[in-house]
Amino acid sequence: MPETSFDSAIIRLSARYLGCVAALGLALLQAAPGQPTGNIPGLMPAPRTAGRAALAALHGDLNAIIDDRNFADATWGVSVISCDNGETLFAYNDRRNRQMASNIKLLTTAAALSRLGGDYSYRTDLYIDGAIGGNGELSGNVVIHCPGDPSISPSFGIDPREMIRGWALALDSLGIRSVQNVLVDASHFDDVPYAPGWAWDDEPFGFNAQISAAAIYDNSVEVTVTPGKMPGDPVSIDISPSTAYVTLKVTAATSRRDSVSTIDIRRERGESVITVSGNIAAGGEPYVQQISVEDPPLFFGTLVREEFARSGITVHGQTYNAATYPEHVSYASLRKVAEHRSPALREIVTATNKYSLNLAAEMLLKKLGREYQGAGTTAAGLDVVKGLLSEVGIDNDHIRLYDGSGLSRQDMITPADITALLRWTRRAPIATDFMASLAIAGVDGTLSGRLRGTLAERNVAGKTGYLGGVRALSGFTRTRDGELLAFAIVVNNYSVPTSVVNTAQDLILMRLASFSRRS
Repeated sequence: MPETSFDSAIIRLSARYLGCVAALGLALLQAAPGQPTGNIPGLMPAPRTAGRAALAALHGDLNAIIDDRNFADATWGVSVISCDNGETLFAYNDRRNRQMASNIKLLTTAAALSRLGGDYSYRTDLYIDGAIGGNGELSGNVVIHCPGDPSISPSFGIDPREMIRGWALALDSLGIRSVQNVLVDASHFDDVPYAPGWAWDDEPFGFNAQISAAAIYDNSVEVTVTPGKMPGDPVSIDISPSTAYVTLKVTAATSRRDSVSTIDIRRERGESVITVSGNIAAGGEPYVQQISVEDPPLFFGTLVREEFARSGITVHGQTYNAATYPEHVSYASLRKVAEHRSPALREIVTATNKYSLNLAAEMLLKKLGREYQGAGTTAAGLDVVKGLLSEVGIDNDHIRLYDGSGLSRQDMITPADITALLRWTRRAPIATDFMASLAIAGVDGTLSGRLRGTLAERNVAGKTGYLGGVRALSGFTRTRDGELLAFAIVVNNYSVPTSVVNTAQDLILMRLASFSRRS
């Protein structure tokens, strides 16, 4: 279908919907004076009037959006309930399993906040062994014990280089000017880098970074390709963080200004070689791609070694993933010399949900397994999550969970289960932290560009989800009466552009934000 047809589909969807609500006299595109907006965190009592006519009109409008011909080959699932009393305001295949993509993070982060608590903080420890010589040479190694902290990254407001420079200062204060080797211990988790059901061809990309108890810079590097000024000029490549850990294989070239860019950036499987191929138009914008790294503990150690060198600390030997070091690491014989404390867990969960950080979600899941099942594995973490779901009243026998982020195509859960969990969070001790972790429509996170200029702007707090053919959005919104609703909206197997699905979901949320039982 040509792109103009896609645009027409969006216009037709909007016109059809707005025609329905115009008959009801509802102001969808602009908040009416005196109506509640932007007050998601607090609860307000719901009106007790039945509003049967208003509910019937709501059903008609939402069904009209779902039944649009753009979605003839798609499968929808929608659940909308009142957080006040659990009443179902609208349901469409709400008890049939669907792929929910990154909405699975809602389960993981709710469990993390519930079990670990919002104040929980990770501690990464720096140890040394051996004696310090008169010339400042440490006869032994530096050992970094990694507890599964996902936040050593600019994604969480942390500059890893500052952390490492602090460690270098700690060594310098002890008179240490050189060490033998750098060992990174990631044994807090297992060494399985991917969860079941992840796509093998996504392995090179940052959103699919390898899971490890050792994480720094989201276990990825940012590759920026900038064209030359003239066709035929070489391209320039920037790697951030700057490191010798990865090597480049570049065949990309600058093409004519009117050409279509075909830049492709990938990491060769099982290696640290990044290939940059294709063409990029002269004078065009730089092309940026996050690329995952191989062997995260070794990547972590290499960055430590490189920053130590810049700080005047020499590493005579090598960098090791401690699992491959010839000798067993015994902490009883080591001396702790420094530590790094993470932000509070509530801040980590906020970044994870607002910006849909896959690696962080997977690390939270394995941390739950380590702390409450004695094993830093995906399976153990899922046992903890399922324990919480049982407390909520969700039947674990009919759902299928394989990871903590929603990247797995095998994850299955119903929209009704999602709204049940959301409603539970409003009455649980985690209520404030969980609500604050969600993206706000028109303001931040993955919803920053959606629903602007509508009654739903600042009035929807939610979590988006996307995989090819899967688009989900779950969260909370307030009606014109101030009633707080929990919603889960998912579309599977669609063939139209995702922008068309986004529009349909946005129209549903506009309608919910405009809903009044008194209409």
